[in-house]
Amino acid sequence: MKRSIGVVSGCLVSALAIVGAEAAWAADLASHRATYRMGLSASRSGSGMANANGAWTYQFIDACDGWITEFRLVITYAYSEGGQVATTTDFLGWESKDGLNYRFRVRQSREGQVTEEVEGSAKLKGVGQGGIASYTRPEARTIKLPKGTLFPTAHTIRLIETANKGGRILARPLFDGQGEEGALETSAQIGRAMAPQSAAVVSPLLNSPAWPMRMAFFPMGSTDPLPEFEMSLNYHANGVAEDIEQIFKTFSLKGRLESIEILPRTKC
Repeated sequence: MKRSIGVVSGCLVSALAIVGAEAAWAADLASHRATYRMGLSASRSGSGMANANGAWTYQFIDACDGWITEFRLVITYAYSEGGQVATTTDFLGWESKDGLNYRFRVRQSREGQVTEEVEGSAKLKGVGQGGIASYTRPEARTIKLPKGTLFPTAHTIRLIETANKGGRILARPLFDGQGEEGALETSAQIGRAMAPQSAAVVSPLLNSPAWPMRMAFFPMGSTDPLPEFEMSLNYHANGVAEDIEQIFKTFSLKGRLESIEILPRTKC
């Protein structure tokens, strides 16, 4: 699984007109740590998947000049023909608050053995413009990022801003550094805000309405009408996500919030 749930964390339509609004929304994103219990929610024909379970631990921190996102996704897959495989994805990213600079490190492991490491940085020429991603692992190389590319936190901010204004669709390129494919074209459908639901987890971070969203991810320039994968989740205005589901072509994983805590603000 080259891309993991971290792609959520993740559309500038014009530059100067929206920078002030972006900053206001950014200030509302909550530093927090959350754990989701992961499980198989669907297995389609040809997947060979009998079961899957694990945990996703996610941490988001306002680090004064930028945001730090860190997560670990541990999943054990069991197959219908027998046998199982334990996988781990570790991700660390830093993103500047102007949305123009990004650093990332990803490590994929299988049965305790590292199978893939991706590391590098990316820079946009300006708000709403394209840029360059520079990889140092697995090998040194650069790729171009298309005009309008967003990094993960900027993408989250744009989703929430669009939802708050009553928007229902957002389509922008997204670059998160997971895998070596470069940016993905994303299309998000946004539902109407829902009142807080009674949940097993009680936290002031969940006391606000949340918007249901479904996002589809396509390789840039793809003519295939079917996405590479999809994700559905409920986003609060503070950036906290609930009821996460990642939908692949042959199976789906569901993440249910198990615990959440507010992290102290960094002294700047």
